[in-house]
Amino acid sequence: MKKLWIRLKYKEVVPFILVWVLMYKFIERSDLIEVIERSLPSREAGLMSGMVWGEKGGIKGDLYKSLINTGLVHIVVVSGANLMIVGKSLIENLAKFVGRKTAIIGGGGLILTYVNLVGWQIPVIRAVLFLGIYYWAQILGRRFKIGRAIFLVGLVMILADFGVLGDVSFWLSMVAFVAVVLNQDAGVFRNTVWVSLFVLPILSISFGTISLLTPITNFGALFLVEILTIIGFIGSLIGLLWQGLGGVVLATSYPLLRYLIEIVERAGSLGGVLNFQFNWWMLAGWYLVLGTYWYEKKKI
Repeated sequence: MKKLWIRLKYKEVVPFILVWVLMYKFIERSDLIEVIERSLPSREAGLMSGMVWGEKGGIKGDLYKSLINTGLVHIVVVSGANLMIVGKSLIENLAKFVGRKTAIIGGGGLILTYVNLVGWQIPVIRAVLFLGIYYWAQILGRRFKIGRAIFLVGLVMILADFGVLGDVSFWLSMVAFVAVVLNQDAGVFRNTVWVSLFVLPILSISFGTISLLTPITNFGALFLVEILTIIGFIGSLIGLLWQGLGGVVLATSYPLLRYLIEIVERAGSLGGVLNFQFNWWMLAGWYLVLGTYWYEKKKI
């Protein structure tokens, strides 16, 4: 570990350390949400607070119902799948500017601080463990073996609590992790679609409801998740120091939030929820098709 830190450039690591300390010691989630509420109209502020900080209290009943009907309710919760998508994107983009090892350590620290702000929920903890193993292997310069990582994290979770075997969120986190690492060279949009395909049968078996509009609404809206999360995150932090400047940053998200609300409400008004449930044979066939597609694509 000592050799690792020596190899890192001091000037690249210090800014990350300062951000970690400031966020961990002096910032509360409620203060960040308040910045958003002062900077945007109520509906847009509620949606942004949900996407960035997992606060659903500001989302009105009709809008929340439309999010459910269109299969987009997952964007307003800090889920393990979403954290893996955004966390991976953050580290990969940082790596383009500061180098991979610095990006992994700096980005990983920011992810941990962010999770500390939104709350250490079980699905989020699993996502942090998955990402930690994935990028720790890269720091050590070793080849990442997905089977070993899944077995290790799964074993730790099961030994800690055998009840997770019947927990839907456990299996959702597992398959989301598999989806992310199998598609590791893709951008955030393709990653999001890939994860959605992997979690679909588990959601169906668990809840028995599939929205016919989900593929359409996800295609039209999911590319905004990363952009809005970054704008909301940066704007909230700046707004704590300077409300005016933070408000300007957050205001740039208004057209995107307005577009997202229009899509959700228009699609939600059409209905489209089909009560359909996968059985275990269909689930096996679904993953066989996805696995075959990935294998054939890998050979090209």
